[in-house]
Amino acid sequence: SPGAIGYRVYYGRSSNTYVQAAGSGISTGSSTSYVVTGLQSKTLYYFALTAVDAAGNESIFSNEVSKLTP
Repeated sequence: SPGAIGYRVYYGRSSNTYVQAAGSGISTGSSTSYVVTGLQSKTLYYFALTAVDAAGNESIFSNEVSKLTP
């Protein structure tokens, strides 16, 4: 994302309902890849990302993706 200096990961077990409160996602720093650990097996999770700029402004959520853990 242009102007982004960092990213945040949000996830939860229901669509558009994340464990992290808005503004409190898991920071990935400037990395565009991140491995979320501690998830329950055989569980469907939903994920979304935000971009953060130098002033700390956070974008809206990205398109959501889902993944069933092994």
